[in-house]
Parts: sequence; structure tokens; C-alpha cells
Amino acid sequence: MLYPKLLEILAQELRESSLRPNGSQFIMTTHQPYFVDGFHPEEVWVLEKGKDGFAIVTRASDIQIVKDLTEEELPLGALWYSDYFDKRM
Repeated sequence: MLYPKLLEILAQELRESSLRPNGSQFIMTTHQPYFVDGFHPEEVWVLEKGKDGFAIVTRASDIQIVKDLTEEELPLGALWYSDYFDKRM
């Protein structure tokens, strides 16, 4: 486990690595809101299980309330932890 303050640095390193020529794509899963804080809404995808058993995939930036609140500089991880990513809310 990483110290929470280092998670944002890790997110930045992953971003920079993916933007290099021939950079890698990273797919991460987490239960750590501090890690999500290190990403931009367009970099975060929300997956939930649909009633049919198949995944429903939504980009965090496509959830209007998330987009609006991150533009007001609220941290993305706090929004996730507070259920703003849940479209049923």
C-alpha cells in the first residue's frame, strides 16, 4: 500500500508515461478515492453491472454533476466516495 500523498504522484507518472511516443495504456481498478483524485474526469471510467449482467461503462466526464463539480475544483475521489458517480442517484 502506498502512502496516500504518493497516489497523486503515481497517477501523474502513469499519465506522463501514456502520453509518450509509443506509450502504454493503463487500466487500473481501485477502491482508493485518493488515487482517483490524481486523474481528470475524462480519464476515469465507471463500470457497473447492468440488469442483464453486462457492464455499463460511463466516462466520469459524461456525468453532468461530476463534470460541473470538478470544474468547481472539487476532488474527483471525494465525488466518487460521495456516490456522485452513481447514475441512479
